[in-house]
Amino acid sequence: MPCSSKSIVPRHHAVQAQPWDILFLLSEVTSGVAQGHFSVEGCSTRQAQNALALRCAKAILSRQWVLRRFFESSQFVVVRSNTGTMGAALASYARNEDGQQVVTIEYVVVDQKFRRHGVGETLVQHFLAEASAGTIVECFCMAHSQSMQKLLRHVGFVRKSKVVAVTIDDATMLIPSHWVWCA
Repeated sequence: MPCSSKSIVPRHHAVQAQPWDILFLLSEVTSGVAQGHFSVEGCSTRQAQNALALRCAKAILSRQWVLRRFFESSQFVVVRSNTGTMGAALASYARNEDGQQVVTIEYVVVDQKFRRHGVGETLVQHFLAEASAGTIVECFCMAHSQSMQKLLRHVGFVRKSKVVAVTIDDATMLIPSHWVWCA
């Protein structure tokens, strides 16, 4: 399947998140776990939720130049309306063993009232627009996230692997499908 990217003008604008947006992300992720959109193993326990909240706080704090070197490189962005937060996304930045920049879009959540209005697309496009030439942009999706998979295809991602079920000691864990953007 050839890679192609589409130039899309977003209807909304992604901005840097504020501390109060952490609660929005956590509530949407918790709701998404119940619907099968996120891994139960990675999001359903209080410890996992606290770790996610801490990562969001670190992303907000890392915008401060003085604090940047103390925190992992991640970005937490939101789309707002006059009435509040419409959607949020968290992505991490790292380098692979070849020294290539890798952006992993970890969470994209949209308030139920604003789904299918371009909010998720705006969030994903934010990270794509910031990716320099040669950057790998990836995302992982559970099988139930059909709308996210459709969005990823729409903006030029290609699925590299399907969801895999792994059983260890009578416990089954789902490994999400892997999607990579083809610039």
